[in-house]
Amino acid sequence: MNTRDALIACLPPLAYDRQAPGVQAEATAAAAILDDAITSADVVRLEHQPEMASVALVDWERNYNLPDDCVGGLGASIDARRKSLSGRIYGRGNLSRPFLIEQAADLGYPGCTITELGPMSCTDPCDSPVNGEDFIGVWRLNVPVSTAIRTATCTDPCDSQLRSWGNTQLECVINRRKPAHTVAIFGYAP
Repeated sequence: MNTRDALIACLPPLAYDRQAPGVQAEATAAAAILDDAITSADVVRLEHQPEMASVALVDWERNYNLPDDCVGGLGASIDARRKSLSGRIYGRGNLSRPFLIEQAADLGYPGCTITELGPMSCTDPCDSPVNGEDFIGVWRLNVPVSTAIRTATCTDPCDSQLRSWGNTQLECVINRRKPAHTVAIFGYAP
């Protein structure tokens, strides 16, 4: 039963002629308004879920201070913006190694590992790096992806670097989500 028929069925049978053209027209007009309201309610319900938002995505981003320096911004795809928003909402409070490695994998760098650096002690092997007290809380994200390394070619300008490496988005996200008392460094291996 559609909305128009439901409205007509609600009329008292003795007070109204349900087949009268005026009653039919009123029921059709009221049903159109109610159908629009029901459709709008479904859209609003979806917009209250950040993973599904499209119309309210800009409002969600404004409330969570997005786009930021780490994320592509309004020019990014809707899915990328939703993923960034979900990461901002649900990605808080986890400072573990697996969490940081998962963040790198979400940005397209699977297989990363973390190496904790620290001062050398008497129990370390003899070939360990001799790090001083400044290395307490320092760790390295080992990124095994060669796409983060760029080598100069013959067509590059003369003043370009011979080799550069890094990914500013990856480094920004990891530095934002790492434990505050630590220092992250990044190692890119081909």
